[in-house]
Amino acid sequence: MAHVTRRFFLMSSAALSVGCAIRTPNAAATPARTVRQPLVGQSWRYAKHDIFTKTILDEQVDRVAAVDHTVDIDSSYQDAASTAKPKWGTKLLQKYTGHKDVTAGSLPSEIQDPWGSVAVDPHWSQVQVYETPIPLWPTQLTPGWQFHVNTNYKTPVDQVALPWDQTMKALAWETIRVPAGQFTALRFTNIIKFKHSDFLRTDSARQETIWFAPEVGRWVARESQGTYYLADSTIMQPYNESGYRWELLEWS
Repeated sequence: MAHVTRRFFLMSSAALSVGCAIRTPNAAATPARTVRQPLVGQSWRYAKHDIFTKTILDEQVDRVAAVDHTVDIDSSYQDAASTAKPKWGTKLLQKYTGHKDVTAGSLPSEIQDPWGSVAVDPHWSQVQVYETPIPLWPTQLTPGWQFHVNTNYKTPVDQVALPWDQTMKALAWETIRVPAGQFTALRFTNIIKFKHSDFLRTDSARQETIWFAPEVGRWVARESQGTYYLADSTIMQPYNESGYRWELLEWS
């Protein structure tokens, strides 16, 4: 148990050092806030960073597609190389080297049932469908609030129900600055233990740090990373999953 705790501490320390966002704690108590309600057409555009290399991988746009019995959020992405400001001479050189095709595409939809609880989560490397929808942010926007859920999930690749154990804890209200502007956000963490669909992976664990801004109705910054062991490996150190950080660029 001590090994797991130490591992999470190292993961958390690494996560907090990544990204260009500036955040400061709010000394004054923050009153309860009303979360923005979903409407068709609302959107959020994020820059997706690699936590380890700190490079921008792509830009992701999440858009509310339907608000009915469920809230459906469609996602699309565009390669960061195609959205970056071209360096001097690039356009002239394209005359001789040809134009690079824009790399873009769609992602699986996120389904909330109800609003604020995710039933289908495309955030991970595989789409995950939960037996019990999981809150996307604290249901009580108060530091110290904590929630634990023990449920199962399935993936399109493997229809076997796999255990998912998650603890969400609200930590503090902070002022955070990201490319989209400055926000007052509630920082909270998710500590997750689960069984991976790859049976060779053991002791799979993930940690997230998220800054949720009620006025935006979604996070303005989010960091996710995880570790696992391999059953047939002689290496005693955990392997790292891919780690990412999202920062809000604009919202409407």
